[in-house]
Amino acid sequence: MAAIAPAKAKRANAGIIIAALSILVATAFVTAVGAKTPAASEASLGQLLFAGHCAQCHGADGKGNGPIADVLKVAPSDLTTISKRSGGEFPAERIVETIRYGGNVTAHGTRDMPIWGKVFSVQGGSGKRGGAFSRRAVIQLKDYLESIQQR
Repeated sequence: MAAIAPAKAKRANAGIIIAALSILVATAFVTAVGAKTPAASEASLGQLLFAGHCAQCHGADGKGNGPIADVLKVAPSDLTTISKRSGGEFPAERIVETIRYGGNVTAHGTRDMPIWGKVFSVQGGSGKRGGAFSRRAVIQLKDYLESIQQR
């Protein structure tokens, strides 16, 4: 078995640590958001969800340049160009499905292995897919993604 270069192994370990810390911080945030913060807009709540769940791969600006992007097997996409890549229209329904179930995005897994929909359900306390918090979080995240599209 070939040995992993020390620098690459350190980067991979750093990426794993960053991802784990991001999930812990996001879980604390999601718990607080689940307690309802009426003053915040849906897009700003989506931005916070994005920062806690997506930015480690897609970058704080959504351009695919997150801190662990270089150690991933599949490069994260630029989420600010979703509309541009979809003929100028934001494909809201497809984005909701991708967030909930991973879509056909190799890095997210398959429809048999849902990602954020399940995570949001568990974090919201329902323990099952489709709880009220899960739906709200997915819509907030979709709204944020729509708000960062290049014009």
